[in-house]
Amino acid sequence: AIPRLKGKVVAVSGPSHAEEVSKRYHTTLNVGSLSEESRGIIARLLNSEYLQCRETADILGVEVGGTLKNPAAIAAGMISVLPRCGDNLSGALISEALKEMIRLGAIFKISPEIMMDISGLGDLVATAMSEHSRNRRFGRDISRQIMKKGRTLTLYDRVVLRFRPKSVIERMSERLNYLAEGAYSIEPLIKLAESANISIPVYRSLYEVLRNKKDPSLLVETIKNRERFDEFFFSTKIRISEKKKGLEGVKGKAFKEMIVKGTVEKFVMSREDRILRHESDEVIGNLREYRDKRSGEDERETRLIDRMTVDNYRESIEGLSRLYSGVIIDNFTSPFKWMLYMYLSIIRVFNFVTGKRGRIRISGAIGDIRGVSSSVNVLYVSDLVSAYDPMIILLSIARKRLPFPRFFMHPDAGSPRELGVLKRCGGFIVDRERLENVVYRETVCQYLSTLAGHGVPVLYITSHRGNEAAENDEFFEAVTESLYTHTVEMALVPVEVSYLNRPERFRPGRMRYLDILANYARVNFSLPVFLSEYTKQPHMIIGLPGVIAGIQERDRKIFPHYIVCKILLEHDFSLRQDALPGLVKQFISRKERDFDDGPAKIARRGLRHCTRNGIITTRDGMIKVIDRELVEYFARFLK
Repeated sequence: AIPRLKGKVVAVSGPSHAEEVSKRYHTTLNVGSLSEESRGIIARLLNSEYLQCRETADILGVEVGGTLKNPAAIAAGMISVLPRCGDNLSGALISEALKEMIRLGAIFKISPEIMMDISGLGDLVATAMSEHSRNRRFGRDISRQIMKKGRTLTLYDRVVLRFRPKSVIERMSERLNYLAEGAYSIEPLIKLAESANISIPVYRSLYEVLRNKKDPSLLVETIKNRERFDEFFFSTKIRISEKKKGLEGVKGKAFKEMIVKGTVEKFVMSREDRILRHESDEVIGNLREYRDKRSGEDERETRLIDRMTVDNYRESIEGLSRLYSGVIIDNFTSPFKWMLYMYLSIIRVFNFVTGKRGRIRISGAIGDIRGVSSSVNVLYVSDLVSAYDPMIILLSIARKRLPFPRFFMHPDAGSPRELGVLKRCGGFIVDRERLENVVYRETVCQYLSTLAGHGVPVLYITSHRGNEAAENDEFFEAVTESLYTHTVEMALVPVEVSYLNRPERFRPGRMRYLDILANYARVNFSLPVFLSEYTKQPHMIIGLPGVIAGIQERDRKIFPHYIVCKILLEHDFSLRQDALPGLVKQFISRKERDFDDGPAKIARRGLRHCTRNGIITTRDGMIKVIDRELVEYFARFLK
């Protein structure tokens, strides 16, 4: 950078822990410079009875060696506290790391000799094995954090939780608050190796453990057999710990600061609050485009977006996130949960007495869900059938004593007073029309991610129909981020709701609770899907929404008239009555799922239901459709 100093820069590197140098322990260093005069001056200044310098013209080798040994020291620290890992494996690590340092050095035309000198191998051994090493200590702390079991609230915590929930949550969420040099250099090294097409499996495995939360067993196995890295990589899932216990009853409002902070960090680079102008311009453009579409609906929101510039970017993001989180977040209070259950139960009895023979039949993996709920967080995922689905599912969950979740609500699910009560029962509001707003969407993701990461069950209603199909990503994005952030295992439980009759149409702003249980419904809880199993390969976690949708399609309870309507739709709403059993048999044979009845019984019962409800008419041996809309409605549940 300074022309007159070209060739005169001097680099000093080597094993020189300050704790030992300050006590005059014997030390040897490399002094590198293109200028013999310059390196000689520095060497003479440093030489003493206990410190000796070796001069070299390979200044680049001195600098690169000092950089490459830091990640290896982190790896040494990590394996030092892992089960059944000791000096033997540390020796193997140093050997493999040195080979990879030499390969990386070759990119800069650095000779193997300098890599095996004091600033290379010497510094590697000292940094990897010394208790004075920050990098080794960082690796050791990471491993200890990984092996730490899920925290459970003590009696003291439970008392404090009632009065100061934020302090307890902060203790439950503590993480390492520092990074060592090697943590910053590992990613550039991986990119450098990829650009030069050089294999560095040990460094790559460390990168996957540090950055992508892979289990440390990947590092251990790679050190033992580096040729099998790809095999180990594709069979290793991310590391997980038990869920945090005791926060299930905490109000969502207690997490508000954490949610806002997480949202801001997504839009502002955390280190020194740096803002990238091109990214901020994109966000501001998105918000203003959104504002123009919904002009005047929320004056506070409009005002914040209008005032937003690059100069007040951080403050504007924070203000918007606070505004949105105040609307979204639940206000859960445990007694209200049981009040809701009792209220729905009374409605159920009332409907029965008044002749509305509505009932809920519950089936599925109830025992499996109960069995895993003590060690993993349960997240219920249901495909939208009716606006009343959340209440049906909540009643089923309460009846079967499953973990009670915070549940999705539409902003039009009731009057402001009703929404306030439902929020106290654990409801959170997501306005799907607002999800095109990047700050609103990120606030939703942070809310869901925070709940999931702190052991709070969640019920989310997705939709795979029409324009809403693309809006389901916020849930899966949130739980995936939570898995990688909190490394807490989560079990996704697909929930399927089927109605005997088409539910009453939902009227915005007013939910008729008497209609909720006036219908016969079947609720099925599928086997839990453990999220960590889908982290072995990148494409697996991306395809998770499709996996859940497939399970829901397979496990949904199908009423006989669903099949009859599907067949009628495929045959242009008309067919011969005597052909129906055969067509039902053909249809069933194509489906990879079980049905409760045989083809003849399905045809008979389905035909009877459709006739009684005025969907079809039978005359002269022919079945003809009267209500095409209902046929199309029931047929859509079968693909």
